[in-house]
Amino acid sequence: MQFTELSGYRVRPGACTVLRPFLRPGGTNVVADPRPAAYVQEAHLRVAHARRAAGEAAASWLGTAFELPGRPDIAALQRALLGWIDRHETLRSVLSCTEDGVFRRTLPPGEVGLARQDLGRFDTGELASRLEDLFDAETDPLTWPSYVFAVVSHDDSFTVYVSLDHSNVDGYSVLMIAREVSDLYRAETSGSPVALGSVGSYVDFASAERRSARRVLADHQAVAAWRNFLLSHGGELPAFPVSLGAAPQTGTCRMLLDAEEASALEARSRAHGGSFMTGSLACLALAARAECGSGVFGALMSMHTRSAVEWAESLGWYVGLVPLRVAVGPADDFPGVLAAVTAQTRAAKTMAAIPFERIAELLGRDLTPRFVLSYMDLRRVPGADRWADWKAAALRSRSPHADEVYLWLIRSHEGLRLSARYPDTPAARTVLARYFDRVAGVLRASAPVPQPAG
Repeated sequence: MQFTELSGYRVRPGACTVLRPFLRPGGTNVVADPRPAAYVQEAHLRVAHARRAAGEAAASWLGTAFELPGRPDIAALQRALLGWIDRHETLRSVLSCTEDGVFRRTLPPGEVGLARQDLGRFDTGELASRLEDLFDAETDPLTWPSYVFAVVSHDDSFTVYVSLDHSNVDGYSVLMIAREVSDLYRAETSGSPVALGSVGSYVDFASAERRSARRVLADHQAVAAWRNFLLSHGGELPAFPVSLGAAPQTGTCRMLLDAEEASALEARSRAHGGSFMTGSLACLALAARAECGSGVFGALMSMHTRSAVEWAESLGWYVGLVPLRVAVGPADDFPGVLAAVTAQTRAAKTMAAIPFERIAELLGRDLTPRFVLSYMDLRRVPGADRWADWKAAALRSRSPHADEVYLWLIRSHEGLRLSARYPDTPAARTVLARYFDRVAGVLRASAPVPQPAG
């Protein structure tokens, strides 16, 4: 599945209908909820609050688009989406950011409606612009709802767009939306029951995570590990090995390995005690050494925190950050760097459960990630086998951060894809184009596919 800004997605022309959540008239008022925001949610809202106070608009949404056959039954789709909203409590929960703190209020199931607005028919360019404006405007994390839906009717099919502020979802959550909504829609149009398993509430997870994190104090070994990591990078979080400058962000999405090549890399990585993930990370480090002359590869690594079965298919922001620092000498080869990366990620895995924001709090630092890596294996995501039929894509907003570099390594049945976000500067475009080419070359060289004889 492609993970890209809307500008990188093939928007098909058609008639657009917007579906906006609202509180049903006569329904229960949104009631105060003592469960606190997750650390990552609170940090996200405080940044949004500060930007609003400064008069700076900054979208922070994630979303998905997928195509279903036939003409849309909007009423059935509304019922399906309302069932989906009832399924995931975070979509009925409101976070308010004030000078006194972040406070939660929550709606019970059945209290949300969907208002329909038909916008008319648009060509590709105008529709893409209108959709991006819609998503930017109506996914404000400081208000409810912080998500919106759009349906675009084509001659023989229709595309469903779902856009939600990041406070509601992570990348993995976005990947599950197409299957859940399409199954709920099919149940509404056919009258057959839908077989979606039960899920836990991210609101409950956030509360439990905060209770656990408050027990982590300044003498915890994870705090010491982060402190040492900062010291090893001059007291700051690491940036990309070469200075890229600062500018509004751009991005790219490209295939690095096909399915056969990915299988070869996995086999070689496992033969040396690693995994496909650590093998891929080792290749990033080797490519940085070769292309940028970097003897130390330092970055932050995102890892999921879905630690129990009830969170597996739950909508929420289940992500933690861990430090990654690997020395790469001029004579180091794939097995050696793989061993170092594997040891690092194994040691750091338990650190993901401690929110990065809690670590920063205990260190007394205002820490902003600058170079972040993420790996996602999509092959077992529910519905992954139907993504091609749905022409499904994961979408993200433009980023307001001028100097960040984010790299997502995404494995699917097609192979390994790289999605990247970085400053739109001449230096970044030149350096990263060469670096990504080098990464692809190192990946293939590290696990060449045997060629048939003759």
